[in-house]
Amino acid sequence: MSAAALAALAALALPATEDRLLYNHTPSVPVGFYLRTDDPIQRGSFVTVRAADVAAQAAEARNFNGPRNRFIKRVVALAGDHVCARGYAVTLNGGPRYERRAYDSTGAALPSWQACRSLGPNEVLLLGDTADSFDGRYWGPIDVQTIEGVWRRL
Repeated sequence: MSAAALAALAALALPATEDRLLYNHTPSVPVGFYLRTDDPIQRGSFVTVRAADVAAQAAEARNFNGPRNRFIKRVVALAGDHVCARGYAVTLNGGPRYERRAYDSTGAALPSWQACRSLGPNEVLLLGDTADSFDGRYWGPIDVQTIEGVWRRL
C-alpha cells in the first residue's frame, strides 16, 4: 500500500476536529490531498467548514450533516472587504462578479442571501473555484470561528 493511501486511512481513523490530512474529490477546488497547517487565515487560503455550520437546511436535506461532512473552499474576502449579493450574482469590492443559480443540478432550490455590506472584523467569504460550487454565494459571509482549519494542497 502506498504512503499516501496509508496516510489517508490513518486520517479517517481520527476525529474530524483533529484531521491532519484530507482528500478533496470535488472540482470546486483542486482535487487532491490537503495537509492541515497552522497558517493564518488570509485571502487565498484553503479552509474547511462543516456543512451543517454554514448551510444547515441544505446539509440536513441532503443528509450531509455529520462531523466529517465539510466543505473545503478558498477565502476570497476578509474584514473590511465590501460584498454585495443581489439577484443571481455576488460581487467583491465592486469588482469580480460571481454568478449563482436558483436551483442545483437536481432541481432543488438553493439558499440565497441578499445584502451589500462591508465584512465585520471576524468575517470572511468563502468561494470555490468553479461556477457550480456550493459556497458563500449561497450561504453568505461566515464568522472565522466557524472555520475548522487552514489547509495546504500537497
